[in-house]
Amino acid sequence: MTRMFGVLCCENLARELAAVVAAGEFQGVLTRTFHIGCGGKRVRWGDGIEAPFLDMRETCDRICILGCGAGIEPPALPGPAPVVVTPDLMRGVLLPEPLFDACVREGALMVIPGILSRWKEHVAALGFAEEVPTEFFRESVKKIVLIDTGVDPESPRTLAKLGEELRIPTERVPIGIEPLRRYIGLQYLQWRMDAEKKAFRESIAAANRRSADYAMIIDILGRIAALQSEGTVVEEMLNLFTALFGPARIGFAPVDEGKMGRVVGRPPGYYDAPEQGRKFFAEEGRSIGRRGDDWFSIEIRHEGSLVGVLLLEGLALPERIDDYLGISRLVAGVCGLAIDNARMYRRLQEVVKERDEEIGERMRVEKALREANKKLNTLSSITRHDILNQLAALLGYLEITQMDLAAGRLPADPTLIRYVENELQAARTIQRQVEFTRFYQDIGVKEAEWHDAETLIRKAAEDLPLSGVRVDVGVAGLRVYADPLIGKVFYNLMENSVRHGGDISRISFLSSLADGGLVIVYTDDGGGIPAADKERIFRKGFGKNTGLGLFLTREILAITGIAIRETGVEGEGARFEIFVPEGAYRFAEGDT
Repeated sequence: MTRMFGVLCCENLARELAAVVAAGEFQGVLTRTFHIGCGGKRVRWGDGIEAPFLDMRETCDRICILGCGAGIEPPALPGPAPVVVTPDLMRGVLLPEPLFDACVREGALMVIPGILSRWKEHVAALGFAEEVPTEFFRESVKKIVLIDTGVDPESPRTLAKLGEELRIPTERVPIGIEPLRRYIGLQYLQWRMDAEKKAFRESIAAANRRSADYAMIIDILGRIAALQSEGTVVEEMLNLFTALFGPARIGFAPVDEGKMGRVVGRPPGYYDAPEQGRKFFAEEGRSIGRRGDDWFSIEIRHEGSLVGVLLLEGLALPERIDDYLGISRLVAGVCGLAIDNARMYRRLQEVVKERDEEIGERMRVEKALREANKKLNTLSSITRHDILNQLAALLGYLEITQMDLAAGRLPADPTLIRYVENELQAARTIQRQVEFTRFYQDIGVKEAEWHDAETLIRKAAEDLPLSGVRVDVGVAGLRVYADPLIGKVFYNLMENSVRHGGDISRISFLSSLADGGLVIVYTDDGGGIPAADKERIFRKGFGKNTGLGLFLTREILAITGIAIRETGVEGEGARFEIFVPEGAYRFAEGDT
C-alpha cells in the first residue's frame, strides 16, 4: 500500500492548513484536526489528539503535528512508528525565533486568528468564569500581538475590540500563510526524499538479490552450456530450477526429432505413471507458459526446435509465478542450447566412431593393396628382367643374322632380309614397352609429399647436357605437393627442349598466381610445337624418341590434381603451363 504524508493540526489552525492544501501543491497529503483546547499553552497527550494520530499512523510514513501552543510530544507506542515532527508553531514557524522571543520579553500575549475568534472559549479553558478577567490580563499581559495569517478578515477588528475591552495595547503582525506553506513544503519534501531513499534502498536490495540470483544462474548456465552429456545437462537443469523456485515436484520430458523420450523427474519415477506423464503436453500439443495455481510448464527450445518440456509443481511461492516464468524463459534458452549441443556432440561421436571404423578398414585395405602392389612390382621386375634378357638374346641373334645376310654368309633372299628387319623393329618396340613399365609402375606407389620446386629443377638441369643453355629459375620458395616422381617432370620438359627444340639458348621457369591456384610457366627459345600437336604430344607413343616422356609427365602431375598444357606459338619456342590448385602449393616463410 502507498504510504502518505500526514498533517495533524489543532482546530485553531484548520483554516490555514486548508488554504495551504487547497493550492494543490502537495499531492498525497492526509490532513486531520484535533481539539484539546490548547489556546497557546502546552497540552498533555490525550483522547483529543490520540485518536486521529493513531488513525493517521496506519497510513502515513511522516506526520507533522501542528498545535497553536508549545510542541506536542507523542508517547512511545507499540508497532512500526512513522516519523513524527512537532514544531513550536508560533516560535520558529510563523515568526522567527528572535522576533517571537523579543515580543515575549516585552510581556506580549501571542495569538493567531483561530485563538482570537474563540477567545472566550480559551479563557474558559484556563479556568476563568465566562466574564473575561480584565484585571488578570492587565496585570500579566503588556500587549496582545496578533500573528495574522490572513485567513480571517475580521481578525483586525476583533483584535481592536478585545484591546479596548481589556484596556491593553494591541499589535498586528501580518504574515499570511506563506511561512506555514514553506514549513509544510519542507516537511513534504523531506517525506518525499525519505520515501525515495526507502524505495531506492529497497530497489538496491532487490537488485542485489536479483544480481545474486542471476550470478548464480549465469554460473550454473555456464557449466551447463559446457557439458557434453545430455543426461548431465538435464540433471544440472533440474538442480537449477529446483534451487530457483523450490518446487515439490519437477520433471523434464525430452523431445528428439519429434519423439518424446522417458521423463526425468523428481521424485524419481513419479512421472512414469501415465496420468502424471500426460501433464507435460496440452491437448493441442503446445505447452508454452501453461500455468495453474501452484505449477507451470515451459517449453525448452533451441532455434525454434522443441527439445523438451519442463514441468514444475507445488511451488514454494506460487504468488510469484509471473516472475518465475520470466526467469524461466531466459534460462530455458540456454538449457535448450546446451541440450541441443549435447545431442549434436553425441551424434558427432557416433559419426567419428563410424569414420574411425571406416578409416581403420580403409587403412587395412590400403595396407593389403600396398602389400599386393609390392608383390606385383617385385613379380613385374623379375618378369621384366627375364623378358629383357630374352629380348637381348633375340636381338643379338637377329642382328647377327642381319650381318650374315649383309656379308653374304647367308643366302641374300630379299624376303628373308625384310623379315629380319621387321623382326628387329618389333623386338626393339617390345623392348621400349617393357622399359616403359619400369617407369610407369612407380607412379603413385609412394605417397605424395611437399617438394622444393627450385631444388628439383636445378638438380634435373645438372643431369642434362645444357652447356651453352641459360636456365632461369624464378620459383624461389615455392613448395608443391606432388608425387615423388615430380622431378622427372622438370627433367622431361628440359630434355624435350634439348632433343627437339633445335638450337636453343635459354630455358626458364616462372610462377604466378591465378584464379583458384598457381601457374608454373616453362618456356624455351627453340622452334616451338605445331598447333596440331599441342595435345597429341601428351599421348603415349607420340614423338620421335620413346614417346613416353610427356605422357609420363601428365600422369605424374595428375595424381595430385595438377594439370599441364602447351600454350606456345610455333616458331617462338615451347611454352608449358603447369596449373597447381589451391592447397597443393605454398611458399616458404619469407617468400611470396
